[in-house]
Amino acid sequence: MTPNAIAEHFDTSRQAVSKHLQILVECQLVKQEQQGREIYYQLEVAKMKEIDKWLEQFRKIWEDRFNQLDTIFSNIKQNKP
Repeated sequence: MTPNAIAEHFDTSRQAVSKHLQILVECQLVKQEQQGREIYYQLEVAKMKEIDKWLEQFRKIWEDRFNQLDTIFSNIKQNKP
């Protein structure tokens, strides 16, 4: 997609989208390709899967902590007069 096409899906300027895209390109999460006067961006799925795999180790920890927090809030709510 072009930056304009991407910006249409967000409540932000094209310039802000372009800055975000540049960071994603630097991180190799998005690939840019020049076609004529337009630059097209494409998601690097393999890199995203790599990040997801790395995050998985933390996901379980946070899910457990949020479940514990839910239990605490439920107990507080039940004991409230």
